[in-house]
Amino acid sequence: MDDRLLAEILTSRGILSAEQVASLSAQAQGRPLREALVEQRVLDEDAIVRLIADEFSMPVLPRIEPDQVPADLVRRIPIRFAKQHRVLPVRRVDGGVLVALADPLDSTALDDLRAVLGVEPLPALADPDRILEVINQVYDREASDLGGKEEEQADELQDILDVSDEAPIIRWVNSLFFQAVRERASDIHIEPGEREVIVRYRIDGDLYERKRANKGFLPGIVSRVKVMAGLNIAEKRLPQDGRIALRIAGKQIDVRVSTIPTSQGERVVMRLLDKTTVLRDVSTLGLAPGMLAALDALIHRPHGILLVTGPTGCGKTTTLYGCLQKINTPDLNIMTVEDPVEYDLPGISQMHVNPKIDLTFASGLRAFLRQDPDVIMVGEIRDRETAEIAVHASLTGHLVLSTIHTNDAAGAITRLVEMGTEPFLVASSMIGILAQRLVRVLCPHCAQPVAMNDDDLHELGLDAARMQTRQARQVLPAYHVDDSHLVPLLRGERPRIRRKVGCPQCLQTGFIGRTGIYELLLITDRVRSLVLQRADSTAIRRAAIEEGMDTLRDDGARKVLEGVTTPEEVLRATEQDIEMEGT
Repeated sequence: MDDRLLAEILTSRGILSAEQVASLSAQAQGRPLREALVEQRVLDEDAIVRLIADEFSMPVLPRIEPDQVPADLVRRIPIRFAKQHRVLPVRRVDGGVLVALADPLDSTALDDLRAVLGVEPLPALADPDRILEVINQVYDREASDLGGKEEEQADELQDILDVSDEAPIIRWVNSLFFQAVRERASDIHIEPGEREVIVRYRIDGDLYERKRANKGFLPGIVSRVKVMAGLNIAEKRLPQDGRIALRIAGKQIDVRVSTIPTSQGERVVMRLLDKTTVLRDVSTLGLAPGMLAALDALIHRPHGILLVTGPTGCGKTTTLYGCLQKINTPDLNIMTVEDPVEYDLPGISQMHVNPKIDLTFASGLRAFLRQDPDVIMVGEIRDRETAEIAVHASLTGHLVLSTIHTNDAAGAITRLVEMGTEPFLVASSMIGILAQRLVRVLCPHCAQPVAMNDDDLHELGLDAARMQTRQARQVLPAYHVDDSHLVPLLRGERPRIRRKVGCPQCLQTGFIGRTGIYELLLITDRVRSLVLQRADSTAIRRAAIEEGMDTLRDDGARKVLEGVTTPEEVLRATEQDIEMEGT
């Protein structure tokens, strides 16, 4: 609806003055006035709908139930038309079809519906966002009909292949993306079986089956994905990799596509990267206050190496991006070499490695040193050459951020030595190592408080005897001792934590989203001395703990006590901590 008309309605009914409307429009900065009204809490969306409906003497449709929308009517209306005009036939009524409409002045859409449906459309005003949401749900449902009976699907597949219009396949593939974004999935797995194609989503780290289709549709589905990713649809014997750029519900989504041949057909895995969520401030990543302050001090150092370690998919890149965002100022020349460049960082020069032309992490890092950098981020230290160049860069006055694959922070030091880097170079260049894992966050809508049992206390290292011993020897970090959640433990009592339940908001999983648990190993004089002695990771880890380092398990325990996650999540994400003598 035109902003000018909405402004006239607001002023004519005395809801706002002309000056107030002008002020809201200025604050909107080019966005619709309707959004500004909701954002500034002048009117909510329901009130705006009722206001417009009253002005045009139209009925209001407060609720739209997707299950009640007639499938035969939906099939006659292209999804692009429905989304463009925000219109949807809701149900049949005497003499016509009740139609949900966002704009009361869109007579063109009503004329087109009258011609397509062959009956009179009876418009009712509804929330535009709700109409769009139901459109996605209804067309997702229609696209999911590929999973019907085998005989019917075989005939339908033949019809699809005989004609150039592959709309059903296209709608079905698009529905995968719609549903994945709606359910917060990070990956989509398209897996061929003996008789069916199974689609699974990875949501908060776990895989859930979401769709099935007849095996005969696999070539069409894979071909559609390959076309979108710019891959060779004729090549079915070799693995391929590509990327897709999508815009779904206002979000810009980057999709990394990987296909491999299997005995049952081609398998496709797509990783969804939401560009609106990856660039997070480092303070929002779940670091404890003391650890956050220590990390902030490290990334503001003029030189040295800071490593982030952990398994694939644990959020290392997000952490590094958060660190770069924190220090990204006009007076610093920041450069990155990545595989691949996942997100564009304004003000930072980013390079994508390409082994086919010998552009590796090592060669890219070597080239960076001739570009007068202040800060360098290397996607991963994989070999001796990259490690030695990173060490050289740090010793010549550069801050180097990178990742390495080890189980804990102490293991990163021994890994570098095993690669062939001299211990004295590691000891003189390294300033800190951050190990991390991801744990699922309890749903705030349904989690229930319970008393912590003895097994959980013992597994998380929170039994009273150990806590009191650690406190007496001043091993616990300050923010742990001062944390009110630990007071019951120090008195030998059982604290109350939260357990998962499951509700519609969390898709019955009991969790919504993930957060990090961390351990930050600072290179102190004692740790540096152990590195020079070629000590193993166990000795380095023991020394760090004695100097007050929180382990992954300790940080996870803190989040359990705060009601963020469950003991099971922490135990699953961390390996069993070694009980150190004297702790």
